[in-house]
Amino acid sequence: MERHDEALLGLERLRSSGELEMLLPGEPGFDEACVPWSARFRNRPLAIVRPASATGVAAVVDAARERDLKIAIQATGHGPTREADGAILLDISHMTDVRVDPEARRAVIGGGADWGAVLEVTTPHGLAPVLGSSPKVGAVGYILGGGVGWLYRKYGSGADSVRAFEIVTADGRVRRATADEEPELFWALRGAGAGHLGVVTSVEVELHPITELYAGSHFYPADMAGDVLRRWRDWIPTVPEDLTSAVALVNFPPRDSVPPDLRGTSFVIVRGAFDGPMDEGERLMSHWREWRKPAIDAFGPLRFERVGEISQDPVDPMPVAITGSWVRALSDESIDAFVEHTFPTESRPALLFAEVRHTGHRASASGTHAMAESEADAIAVAQLLGVTPTPSAFERVRVVLDRVMQAMTPDLTGRHYLNYLEGDERRDSVEQAIGASAASRLASIKAQVDPGNTFDHGLRAN
Repeated sequence: MERHDEALLGLERLRSSGELEMLLPGEPGFDEACVPWSARFRNRPLAIVRPASATGVAAVVDAARERDLKIAIQATGHGPTREADGAILLDISHMTDVRVDPEARRAVIGGGADWGAVLEVTTPHGLAPVLGSSPKVGAVGYILGGGVGWLYRKYGSGADSVRAFEIVTADGRVRRATADEEPELFWALRGAGAGHLGVVTSVEVELHPITELYAGSHFYPADMAGDVLRRWRDWIPTVPEDLTSAVALVNFPPRDSVPPDLRGTSFVIVRGAFDGPMDEGERLMSHWREWRKPAIDAFGPLRFERVGEISQDPVDPMPVAITGSWVRALSDESIDAFVEHTFPTESRPALLFAEVRHTGHRASASGTHAMAESEADAIAVAQLLGVTPTPSAFERVRVVLDRVMQAMTPDLTGRHYLNYLEGDERRDSVEQAIGASAASRLASIKAQVDPGNTFDHGLRAN
C-alpha cells in the first residue's frame, strides 16, 4: 500500500471519530475548497482536512509525518506561498473562536479567525486589536508576516502586539511560545513564521482602548497623483505617531461590486487613521482640504468596528499578482515611476492599485522579532497589485510590477515586506525580507522544530 493511502486511512479514522472533517478528490466541495483567495493558484492536494482543535491538528501532523507526507496550511486562504500539490492541505478555517479578557486587555484568537471575527468580540468592550486593513484578512496569517496596519505608527506591528502563540510543530507537540517559553520560536513566528515552522492554532494579543478614530479618505483626480504624492512625502515628517496614513493610486474596475460613482474611474487617494482627539484629527487633515478640495471627502469620526472602510479592500476571491517592499525615501523619480505605471496615458492600466503607507523610521516596539531590522530604516512600505484573470494578464502585470520596483530601487531599503508577496516570490524572499543574520537564525530554528521539512509549503528558511 502506498504511504499516502496509509495516511489517508489514518485520517479517515480521525474523520470517523469526529476529530476533523475531510474532503477527498472527487467528493462534493473538494474542488471549491482547493481554491485560495488568490484564484490564480490551483491546489491539488491528496486531501483537505479541517480539524476543530489543536488536538486534531496534532493528529493530522502525526499521520503525515509518519508517512513522510508534506503539509500545507490554509486558514483564510490569502497569499499561498506554494501550491499544495501532493500534500495534505490543512485547513484551519473552522478554528475561529475568539476570547477576550477585558481587564487584562488581551484576546486569544483562533488560528482560522479573521479580523472581522475579532472585532465582533473586542469592540463591545471598547478595545481594539492591532489589525490589518481588511476585516476579511486572517488574523494569525497577518501577524506571522509582521502586520503593518492603520495603528502601526502608534502601536507597532501586529507582531509587536503578540504575547503568546499556541503552535503544533512537526513532532506533533502542542507548544506555547512566549518571550520566556520557547523564546527563539516566539521570535521567529513574529514576522517570519508563515507556514514553515508548524501550525499556529491560536495567538494571544494585546488590545488597546480605542472606540473611535478620525479616519477615512480624500479622493483627488488621477491627474493630480504626482502632486499629491510629493505633498504627502513632504508632510509625513511633520505628523505625530498617532496618525498612520497612505497614498493609494486606484483604478476602480467596472464591476457591480464597486459603487456606481466609482466604476471605471481612477483616483489618487490620501487615506489614514488618527488615534486621538477628533478636533486634532480634523486639524491635521485640514492640511489637505485647505490645499485642494477633495473630489470626495470621506474623512471624519469613524467607529473602530468600521475600520475596514478606510481601505475598502476587495473581499471576493480573485486572481492577482502582488509585490511590496520597504521604502527609505521617496524621490521625484520614484514618484514619477509610481504614477506612470499605475496611471498610464497610452494604454489600459495593468494595476488595480499601488499604495505607499507611512511607517516613519518607527523601530519595532520590542526590537525582538524577525521583522524588526527591516522596518527600522524605512519611512514607508509600498504595495502594488494587479488582477490577473489569464496567463497573459499575469505576464503583463508582472512586467509592470518589476518595472516599478526597478525604477524605485535607489529609494528602497532592499527588503521585501512578506505580507505583500505571494507565490514563489514570497517563499524565496526570506533573506531579502529579514536580512542575512536573521535568516540564518531562522534557518537554525527551522532545523530544530521541523528537521524533516514536513512543512515545506511555507517560507523557505533553509
